[in-house]
Amino acid sequence: MARIMIVKKNGTKTPYFWNNRDSDRKNLTVYKKTSDGIKKMTGVHFDAVANQFHKH
Repeated sequence: MARIMIVKKNGTKTPYFWNNRDSDRKNLTVYKKTSDGIKKMTGVHFDAVANQFHKH
């Protein structure tokens, strides 16, 4: 499982990432690296094709 970092459109890094074990690149689970460890984000998915977050 490789972590793929999510970057903003201007190229700056974010604390968010997704992993490459998900097969659907339009509905990826998002994780956040915090000082407490790694947290799975709820209520949001990431579209890697469009480089956008989607609330659900």
